Amino acid sequence: MLSLSRSGLVCGALVLAACAPQAQAPPAAPPDTRAADEAAIHAAIKEWSAAAQAKDADKFASFYAEDATVMFEDMPDVSGMAAIREAVGGMMQDPNFALSFAADKVVAARSGDLAYETGTYEMTMSDAKKKAATERGHYVVVWRKQADGAWKVVVDTPVSDPPQDEMK
Repeated sequence: MLSLSRSGLVCGALVLAACAPQAQAPPAAPPDTRAADEAAIHAAIKEWSAAAQAKDADKFASFYAEDATVMFEDMPDVSGMAAIREAVGGMMQDPNFALSFAADKVVAARSGDLAYETGTYEMTMSDAKKKAATERGHYVVVWRKQADGAWKVVVDTPVSDPPQDEMK
């Protein structure tokens, strides 16, 4: 009788063990797309720069996400693609306007949804006397991958360098 009870206990334990949830392997990490993401952003920067050189405000603004913010110095932040387009469009109407920029570094996150870019820029606009005045500086831009896979700017922070005579 005792051996029957032990057999029943052993069988019961085996049934319970078989019914217990099995430990699942952790989900596989998403593929590392950083190199492709960085290449896509470099291509976008080239097109964005061409839009600036062509003074095409619509094309230039199209590189910003709908909820983007540009943090210009000495003025309130400009938020939203429409407001950015309006601000940039006004600047581009200046006959002396010229903007060039070059990325020094683009780094995409392993997650595949964000990246940042650092670089330098040169912008020329009319001063108070309507003469061309050139500003040089550096910047940080944050890019976010959109649902359609396109990369758009969500934060743009240009910072002007001090004038050369102030650096001496």
